[in-house]
Amino acid sequence: MRQVQVIGLVLSLLLMTGCATPTPSAKSEFYLLSSPSLPHRQIDLNADLVVIGPVTIPDYLKRTSIVTLQSDTRYDIAKLEQWGGDLEGEIQMALLKNLSAIDSKKVYVQYSGLASTAEAYNLRIDILRFDAELGGVARLEASWAWLDQGRNVVSAGLYSKTGNAGITMEQAVAAQSELLKQLSQDIFEAL
Repeated sequence: MRQVQVIGLVLSLLLMTGCATPTPSAKSEFYLLSSPSLPHRQIDLNADLVVIGPVTIPDYLKRTSIVTLQSDTRYDIAKLEQWGGDLEGEIQMALLKNLSAIDSKKVYVQYSGLASTAEAYNLRIDILRFDAELGGVARLEASWAWLDQGRNVVSAGLYSKTGNAGITMEQAVAAQSELLKQLSQDIFEAL
């Protein structure tokens, strides 16, 4: 009888030890919007200064998790796929880099509220939709306005385009980056 109790105790300890061994948990993946590198050049201090921002995004995107479209009225909030930074800031930086790559005659800076921008042109953007459906389309909808140094609107527009999102999150983020590149081109042509 004593042997059965000892064997039972040993088996119980082995089972508890197996349950206590940590199992690897799923690993989060982080994504950034892609954009060209800033060009390496001297800045002409007499060039027009263009401030990019503020950029606003809808509440459903104000999170670290990437939001994917499931239907016209339902979204999925990823548990492991996350933005590598604040999405508003990432969009603003992508626009700045895209515009700097398109136009070397102006100096593009990010809106921060710290610098005096009274003598600068200003690009303001409201992102209305920015999502993707894996296996479907990526979508970007925005309204934007160029303001001159006197804070007068000199050009404004609405933007709505889609592109193939691919089947992976990495492909979807690349498609969203491409839509921001196209938006940058449209906005530049309007200035």
